[in-house]
Amino acid sequence: MRLVLVHGINNESYTSEDIKELWLSALEKGWQEQQLAPTRKFTVDTAYYADILAQASDGKKAAVEMGGGAVSSGLAIEFLRAYAEEANVSEEELQAAAIAEGIPPEAVAQGVPHEGWVIAFARVLERLLPTKGKYIARLFLRQAAIYIGDPALAAKIESTVAKQVFTGKQDPTIVIGHSLGSVVSYRMLAGPALAGRSFPLFVTVGSPLSVDMFRPILPKRGRLPTPPIGRWVNGRNKEDFVTMGKAITKKSIGFEGVEDVTDIIDNEEDRHDISAYLRSPIISRAVFDAIEA
Repeated sequence: MRLVLVHGINNESYTSEDIKELWLSALEKGWQEQQLAPTRKFTVDTAYYADILAQASDGKKAAVEMGGGAVSSGLAIEFLRAYAEEANVSEEELQAAAIAEGIPPEAVAQGVPHEGWVIAFARVLERLLPTKGKYIARLFLRQAAIYIGDPALAAKIESTVAKQVFTGKQDPTIVIGHSLGSVVSYRMLAGPALAGRSFPLFVTVGSPLSVDMFRPILPKRGRLPTPPIGRWVNGRNKEDFVTMGKAITKKSIGFEGVEDVTDIIDNEEDRHDISAYLRSPIISRAVFDAIEA
C-alpha cells in the first residue's frame, strides 16, 4: 500500500520531507489516541508543487500572468467575489482596503477588479476576511485564484504531481488531498490518465470542491469514478472558511457517494489546519482501515 499526500496552499516555506513528517505525525497521533497501530507496511510519497504556486502568486506581480497560457481572469474574479459575498464584505470596506493596499480606486469598480488586478484584489480580501470572524488561510485566495485562472499553470502543477507520485508507481494507493490539493488530486483521479489504477481510498480535507467557482474546471462525471476511487471521505470543519461550509455533493461534482465528516478536531486558531484534520478520529481511522485492508 502507498500513501500519497497532496498539499494545498501556503506550503512554500516547507520541503517535501517537512510535509511528510507533519502529516504522518498527525495521522499517528490520531491512531495512538484510538489505540491503533498499523500491522501492514506502507510507503509514503509526497507531491510538492508549492514552489510553482508561490512563484505564480507572487504579490510583486499584480496580474494573473503566470503559466504561459490563456488566462481566464473573469473566472478568477468571480471566485474572489464569491468569497467576498459569503463574508458579507461591503463595497465601502472593499474600497477602503483597496486604497490601503495601494490599489488605485479606479482599478476596483463596484467591487470588481479590472483585468490585471486579480492578485492585488485577493490581497484586499485577505486583509478583510479575518475581521469577519471567519478564519481564512493566508494566501488561499491568491493562490487558488491563480490556479483557477490559469489553465496552463494548473496543467503544469498536475504534470509535476503526476511525475512525483503516480507515473511508474505501484498501486494500491491511498490519496489524501488538503485544501487546493483536494482539487488538484481529484482532477487527476477523475481524469483519463489514471483510469484503471487502484485507489481504494480518497481523503479530502478542508476542500473547496463545492465552491461554485471551481465547477468549470472540474471533470464532467456523472458518478463516483469507480475505478479508480473506491471510497471517498471528505472532512470539513464547519468553521473552515475555505470550504464555505459546503459538503461535496451531487450538486457540486455530479454524483453521490462522498462521505461527509464534520466531527473534526477544532483548532480555533486555524480552522484549516491539516494536523487537526488528520488527527480527527474518523479521518485517521479511515486511513488506518484502508492500510489494513
